[in-house]
Amino acid sequence: MEETYKVNIGEVPAQPDLGPDQGWVGMTVQFVIDAFTGGSEHLVFGRARFAPGQSEHQWHRHENAEEFAYITKGEGIVLDGDNEIPVKAGDVAFHKKGAWHGFRNTSATEEAEMIWGWAGAASKATAGYELRYPAHGEDHSH
Repeated sequence: MEETYKVNIGEVPAQPDLGPDQGWVGMTVQFVIDAFTGGSEHLVFGRARFAPGQSEHQWHRHENAEEFAYITKGEGIVLDGDNEIPVKAGDVAFHKKGAWHGFRNTSATEEAEMIWGWAGAASKATAGYELRYPAHGEDHSH
């Protein structure tokens, strides 16, 4: 395997299996680098685009991964613990392992976009992804 993995973010397909039942509402998510694309062992690098209106990544946490979110376009609310923090393009939020967090696009007319990453895990499964309020009482931590 080559030591350097290179990809154009515009050519990375969206994850097809992330939907509202797992807390991903009205958003498009790309896992640009992870265990499956790039062979990462300890990080995930991704992009999320949130449609205008009611799009959000609902309250969730991952016990095995820290996360950063760099807002590159639009504005919204970072959900942090039980707080809501307004953010706009240029802002960066950081969440420690196990902290409940999420994001909501607050614009009715503009898309919001973030570049995000996990440190400490190379996939959703190894990160320990867990929804705070699972749909229909199901466990989505796997």
